[in-house]
Amino acid sequence: MLFLAACATEMTTLQCLECPEIEVIRVIDGDTFETPDGEVRLFGVDTPELGQRCSGTAKRRLEELLGETARYQIGPRTADPYGKLLYYMYTETGQSIDEVLISEGLGRAWFKDGQHKDHLVGLEKEARANGVGCLW
Repeated sequence: MLFLAACATEMTTLQCLECPEIEVIRVIDGDTFETPDGEVRLFGVDTPELGQRCSGTAKRRLEELLGETARYQIGPRTADPYGKLLYYMYTETGQSIDEVLISEGLGRAWFKDGQHKDHLVGLEKEARANGVGCLW
C-alpha cells in the first residue's frame, strides 16, 4: 500500500487561507465531523463508511488534517439531504483537505457538482492509476 507524503504543511493546488474558521469537536468518519454548528460532511470527497476497507485510515487522516480548528468554503449546496452541512475543508494553514484525502487514495472525488469537481476528479484518476492508497 503506497501513500503519498502529503501532509498539512505540503502545498495543495486548492488553498483558502482567508476562508472562515470552524471549531472541530470530533471526527465521526473519514468525511464527516462534528462542530458547534452541527455535523459537517466534506463536499468534495467520499470516503469509505465505518467498517469498510480504508475507513479507519481515512478517519485518522481526517483527524490529523482538521486538528482543533479548520477552515471551510461553501460549495453550491449548503446541506445534504440528512441536514449535514456541506463544506470544502482546509487545514488551518489553508491547504485543501479534500485534495489530500483524494491524492492519498483514501477517498473518491464527488463528481456530480461543485466548483472544484474537475480538479478533484483528476486527482482521483491519478491516484487510482498510480495505485496510491488503500481503495484501489
